[in-house]
Parts: sequence; structure tokens; C-alpha cells
Amino acid sequence: MHSDDCPHIAAVLNHAIAHGVAHFGTTTTDADEVLGDWQGTREHMPWLVAQGEDGTFLGFAKASKWKVRQAYDWSVESGIYISDHAQGQGVGRALYHMLFMLLAAQGYRIVLAGVTVPNPASERLHESCGFTRVGDIAPAGYKLGRWVSVRIYQKHLGAFTEPPRIRRVEDVWRELEEHAQA
Repeated sequence: MHSDDCPHIAAVLNHAIAHGVAHFGTTTTDADEVLGDWQGTREHMPWLVAQGEDGTFLGFAKASKWKVRQAYDWSVESGIYISDHAQGQGVGRALYHMLFMLLAAQGYRIVLAGVTVPNPASERLHESCGFTRVGDIAPAGYKLGRWVSVRIYQKHLGAFTEPPRIRRVEDVWRELEEHAQA
């Protein structure tokens, strides 16, 4: 991800905020706010952007802290948003594949995701990427004139042995690039 991606991320988030319940935000965001969020978390939380061959923004995925207490350090929450024109083309699966590979290499062991239900496309995506349904919060919030439920999904990324120190995103990227060049 680069700072140039922030306006595109803000646009896809604003569409989700204004037109649906997949995002629980009720006020729009802007590129500066997205940039601040990214800059504040990018050392240990990956943000990935998918682009078409022509450079068109297709969507993004990111990780964020699940909870702040130290015992949760090896658990993250995933977020993914795909542009309307790119839905159903495997973009989400590709973004998640890369996100989970990075998170596992960093040392994270658990990924959690909240999916508003019903949302068959998002439910299918999460289940096809190895998430397991662990519970529902019904209802979880009120948006666009109705109460909305959220399904919680969980994915395991590695063995549950003594957890490693969480590594920086930049260090993992560098190793992956070196490995690809070898």
C-alpha cells in the first residue's frame, strides 16, 4: 500500500458506509483519515491493496488489533472491502491469501472477522478462506433504520505453542522479496 491508495480506500469505505450495513460507520471518512489510520498501524498491521492490470483500484484488506490487553497480542481482526466492479472475481480471496501469509510470518496466530448477516457473498468468502463460525451477536448494532446482527468468524494461522515475538510488516515483506528473488 502507498499513500496514493488512501483516496480509493476512502471511496470504497464511504460507499459501504452510505449504502449498506457491512461497515458500521455512520459518517464518511476521507483520504487524510485513512492515511492517519494506516500510518498509525502499518508497522505491525498489514494493509494490502489489489489493482487491476490497468492500475484500477479493486479493493483492500487490512489487519487491526483485536483487543488491547497483552494476552491478545497474537490475535488480529481482518477487514476487507472490494469495489463493486470487482466483486465476484476472486479479488477478496487473493487479498486474504496474501494477508494471512503475512500475518502468519509475522507471528500472529488468530484472525477474527465480523460479518453482518445475512451477507451471503462475505459469508462464502470467509468460509472458503478457512474461517470457522464461532458465534453470532444478534443484534449487534442499528444502522439504516434496522437492527443488524454480526457473525464472528475465526481462523487459525499457526501452531499454538509458545508464541513468537510479533515481527514488523516491513521485515516480513523484505524476507518474502529476497526469497522470491532467490
